[in-house]
Amino acid sequence: MSYDNMEALRDEWKRMYGETLPSLALSKSSVQDSWPVHVDHCFGRIILDNVIGRDSPWLNKLKSPAVKNMTSEQLEACIALGTAIAEGRESLPLLDAKSLQLRGKKQQKPAAVLANSKRRREDRSDANDSNNNNNNNNNKKKKENTGSAPKKKRQIDIKSALTPSTTVKAPLSTPAAPPASDPNVPPPESNEVDSNLHHLITTSDLTPFRQSVLLALCQVPSGSFTSYAAMAGHLHSSARAVGNALRNNPFAPRVPCHRVVAADKKLGGFGGEWGMLGKHAGEKVRLLREEGVVVDTGRGRVEGLTWNAFR
Repeated sequence: MSYDNMEALRDEWKRMYGETLPSLALSKSSVQDSWPVHVDHCFGRIILDNVIGRDSPWLNKLKSPAVKNMTSEQLEACIALGTAIAEGRESLPLLDAKSLQLRGKKQQKPAAVLANSKRRREDRSDANDSNNNNNNNNNKKKKENTGSAPKKKRQIDIKSALTPSTTVKAPLSTPAAPPASDPNVPPPESNEVDSNLHHLITTSDLTPFRQSVLLALCQVPSGSFTSYAAMAGHLHSSARAVGNALRNNPFAPRVPCHRVVAADKKLGGFGGEWGMLGKHAGEKVRLLREEGVVVDTGRGRVEGLTWNAFR
């Protein structure tokens, strides 16, 4: 991830440790086995120790306040680690244990934390297997009672919940965009997710959460816009986590991240930058206007009703 100026990097780093990660911790997001910390300065300490400190507390290598004295490379590395934590690609308990060990605090050693994390994952797996066995036994009994084989039950997960069927259907007609003169026309119903695009997303190497965000976004029709908060409500996540998931969209413009704005209808992010002053803001405005969305560039916000008909 690259940024054109240090101010944008600093703002993103502050959002990461000050808002994104604390909100995930408070909601007890399942992306981590556990959340040993919940407040902003603890997340900052863990990430700075692991990225900058490495073999000693970060204050031994960088003057405080860190955000004003970090290089662009250090900021990018800290943001990348924060994103990996938010997406579940890095273990927060393990990183916390390493940080505390650097500071001489008496805590579980990283190896023990890793073992406990593995045990929790295995416990969840065993619970899932038990549930699956119970379902299989119920199906077997049903077959014996009815004399006919039950229909094969599709495994329920977040991907299938977002897309009820992968059967190719005749495309639904996309409702016309609301006229620019009447932004209060009720938003249209959701799009059918194209089966080829659905396959590309679900077979990609993206995390399950990022896949679920992209699949949800595919439902937003042309001529409408939704918000990070609306998507977060649908996905039981946070607006910041949704924004982070959309920052690098490998399927744009087929997955229309330009149709997502802030909760107050301000333009939001696009191309890794935020707001009307962002380098790519003009492109986001152009795409929205081409689809019929009214954009007030003077106030930097869209007009109309926020689309929220997710299924």
